[in-house]
Amino acid sequence: MRESSDIKDLISYGDDLINLPNSKNGFGVVSQSFDHSKALHFACDEDFNQIQESFKDCKKKLEACKKKTEEAYSDESSGDDDIERLQKELDEDMELESKINDELR
Repeated sequence: MRESSDIKDLISYGDDLINLPNSKNGFGVVSQSFDHSKALHFACDEDFNQIQESFKDCKKKLEACKKKTEEAYSDESSGDDDIERLQKELDEDMELESKINDELR
């Protein structure tokens, strides 16, 4: 019995749709619905464009952050290399000083 009721509802709905343009305000309802649809579509496009721009901005910021991180690691390793070089020079200078002191005695 449920199937019969569903079919009757569908037929009734179809009849309403067919008769809508013929009713007094049917065209106005359809026209108004179309206008609302266009406005909704426009709003969705605006939202989509804003989200897309935000996404691009976030992506740029992320790339800049990655670059700064890589530079920081690079600077850190360069700093370590400089420290090692300076320590080696200091050790050599201290060894030379020690030899000079030994020779002076």
